Formats: sequence, structure tokens, C-alpha cells
Amino acid sequence: MKRDRAVELRVGLFVMVALLLAGGLAFVMGNQRNFFHAKTHYTAVFTAVGGLRVGSPVRIAGVDVGTVDDVTLGRDGLIHVELGVIEDAAILVTAESLCTIGNKGLLGDKLVDVTAGRGEPLPEGATIRTESPVELSQYMARAGAIVTDVEQTVGNLRRATEPLGDEQFTQDIRNVAHNVSLITGMVAEEDGTARRLLSDPEMADSVEATLENAQATSSELARTARSVRAIVDEVRAGDGSAHELVYGQDGRRLVANLADATEEAAAVMRDVRTGDGMAHDMIYGDTGDAMVDNLTAMTADLRAIVADIRAGRGTIGGLFVDPSIYEDVKRLVGNLERNEILRALVRYSIRRDESEEPARGEQAAEGASP
Repeated sequence: MKRDRAVELRVGLFVMVALLLAGGLAFVMGNQRNFFHAKTHYTAVFTAVGGLRVGSPVRIAGVDVGTVDDVTLGRDGLIHVELGVIEDAAILVTAESLCTIGNKGLLGDKLVDVTAGRGEPLPEGATIRTESPVELSQYMARAGAIVTDVEQTVGNLRRATEPLGDEQFTQDIRNVAHNVSLITGMVAEEDGTARRLLSDPEMADSVEATLENAQATSSELARTARSVRAIVDEVRAGDGSAHELVYGQDGRRLVANLADATEEAAAVMRDVRTGDGMAHDMIYGDTGDAMVDNLTAMTADLRAIVADIRAGRGTIGGLFVDPSIYEDVKRLVGNLERNEILRALVRYSIRRDESEEPARGEQAAEGASP
């Protein structure tokens, strides 16, 4: 009897262990839902995988399509991950696909996320493009930098707002606001230029006309500038006198001549300054002083003579000022014109001069012929 119970106990334990093994196997196989599908294997190379291990799922567009077959650290310091993707989903793994490390749930489990691409699928054993994940330390470093920037910003805000607590600054703002209020009230109520600019149509028309004139002037200046530019281009590219003077040999000769003339003028001025000629004596010697004195004396005498003539002194002054002398001279000239004897003498003198002119010409020709 005891033996039968022992056998039953052993059979019960065996059945229980078998059920536990079958349940565990069913759980594992249920978790690996693609266990019986044919897979295409790829390689992905990362600088860090953040705890990725063998058996981690591979997803495309959020759907499990495979598992991680192997995770090894290569001699190059990079992590080589072997991926197994079912053939139905392998057609979405192309050269455009990107492989990244993601999180599975809130416990920190890792998975491989592959983006779906277009075009021809990658062959067996190909390498998928990767983007290494950002480690927690990097996030912490970025967060620390952000906190530092925030502290600096808060400090700047504190320094910028400190003047607002100053009573004098507050009073200044009040004064500015009060003055602005007064100005706007004056503009709205008093008949000033600002109000007329805002409400008077004639003033607005005048301002508009002024702006139009300014625009017309600007347009005219622009046309003038274009004309000047055209002239400059014509001088640069043309073949006229201006181009020749600026770019040709004539301009070079003109500059050379001007240089020579300048040099000669400098030499003349140097000779006048350092020489002993008449020009030097007139400028630096006593001759110039004497000439200036003589000119001054002549000017004084001429001024006195003109004053005497204007006052009617002397014969010339009487001719200019006394009308009776003018009448006497007029009658004398008239009497001479009516005198027959005098007129005959004048005609005789003219004829004699005309007869002597050819004789003098012949004598001059004879003197020149030898």
C-alpha cells in the first residue's frame, strides 16, 4: 500500500514538473510569436546600446518583426548587433531604413527600432544604417547646461528689473507718462502744427505735395546719376577725345607736359627767389620798394589831377565843366569848316600826300631789290 502511494507521489511530482515545463515553454514561445517564421539576418553597428541584450525585440513601425540574435563588442570599440527579421517584414528593410535603440515600457528594457524604407530590400547579412542612442549621462549633461542657462537668464532678468524698484526711476517713468499725456492732449485740443497735420486736409495735401516733390527730386537725381554713369562708361569704352585724354597717349603727353611746365615754373620761382636778376630785385630788393613808392606817388598825382578836372580848374577842367568854352570851340570849328581858303589848303595837303605815297613805295622797292 505504501509502495503504491510512493509511486503515485512520484507520478504526481513528475506530472507537475512536466506541466510547469510545458507552461514555461508555452510562455516563452508565446512571447516569441515569430519563433517559427523564416528570418533574414542583418547587422547594425552602434557606439552604445544602453543595455540591449540577446532576445530583445526588433520592431518596424511599432510592430515586433524579429529579435536580437547577438550583441558583441568589436575590436574597433563599436558594438555589433545581429538582427533577425521575418521575411514578410524584411521587404521593408532598405537602404533608406534607419536602426535606433528604443525603450520597452517603463522598466528600461531596450529594443531595436527600424524605420520602413522604400526601394529594393537589403540582402541577407547587409548592414543597416544606425543612429546611436543618447545616454542618460548625456541627458543629464544637457539638463545641467539648460539649468545653467536658466540661472543666467534669471540673473539677467533680476539685473534688468532691479532699476524698476528704484523710486527715482519710478518717478521718471511717471513724469514721462505725464509729459506724453500732456503732449497728446495738446495735439488733440490745441490748434498746432501737429493737430493740423492730423486733421487739416490742406496741410495733409501740402505734406503730400512736398513728399511728391522730394520723390521727383530723388528720381531726377537718379536719372542724373545714370547719365553720369553712362558718360563715364562712354569715356571708358569710347574712342573720343575724353577717352584718349584719360586712357590714351594724349593724356599721358598732357600730364607729362604739365609736369614739365610745373617743373619749369618751379625753376623760375626758385631763380626769382635765389637769383640776382630784376625780378628778384623787384620782389626782394629795393627796386620793388622804389617802384611801389613811384606808383603810389603817381596814383596820388592822378587822383589830384582828376579832382582838379572835376572841380573845373585849368583848360581841361574848363572843357569838361564850363559850357561856355564848349560853345566857343563849337563856333570856332564851324567857322573853320565854312572858310574856303582853309578848305582849299586842306584839299591841297591831301593831294600832295597822295602823290608822295607812290614815290616812297618805289624807293623802298629799289632799296630791297639789291
